[in-house]
Amino acid sequence: MTMEEHFEKTDDSIPLFDGGDTGCGELLLDLLLFMKKQPGESIVEVRALDPGAPLEIPAWCRLTKHELIESEHPIYKIKKTSSQGNQNE
Repeated sequence: MTMEEHFEKTDDSIPLFDGGDTGCGELLLDLLLFMKKQPGESIVEVRALDPGAPLEIPAWCRLTKHELIESEHPIYKIKKTSSQGNQNE
């Protein structure tokens, strides 16, 4: 999947990163690149079907300092910390 294939908008205008059944290694790398493009303090909804996601996504959030707001497999809501910046800043 390309970065554009992962991206959609949810009905309430929250960006959706759809990882589908992508394995967690590739999914987390793509998610990192996606999050870098988001403004600070933004909330992103992530869809990840990989069975390892319930463990991997919370760990990834701790490592990247993003806040895991909601975790109900396969949907996760992540708030980007302002300290992470973005490409446009």
